[in-house]
Amino acid sequence: MENNELTPEEIKQKKALIKKIVFITILLDILIIYFAVYFFVFKKETPIETQTVSIQNYTIAETLDVSCNIDSDCETPMDYMIRSNCPYTSKCLEKKCSVVCPETR
Repeated sequence: MENNELTPEEIKQKKALIKKIVFITILLDILIIYFAVYFFVFKKETPIETQTVSIQNYTIAETLDVSCNIDSDCETPMDYMIRSNCPYTSKCLEKKCSVVCPETR
C-alpha cells in the first residue's frame, strides 16, 4: 500500500507554489485593469469624422504640398503667421497640410 500523506517539506513547497501562483494571478489582474482604464478612459483620440466636420469652421487659405496624418504634423508658414488679418493656423485636411483661417461669427 502506498502512503498518500505528504511530508512537512512537501507541504511547505506546495504552499510556496500556491503563493507564487496567487501572486502572479493578482499581478496579471492589475495589468489587465490598468490597460483597460488606459485605453477606455485616458486615451481620448478624436475620430476622423470629428476632424473632417471641423473643416466647416475654417476658411482654407492654401493647401500645402505636405502630407500628414494629424494636425501636429503641419507647420504654418511664417508669411501667414505675420499677417494680422487672421490668426492663421495649419490643419491636416484630407491627408494634406492646409493653412486655414478660423471663421468668426
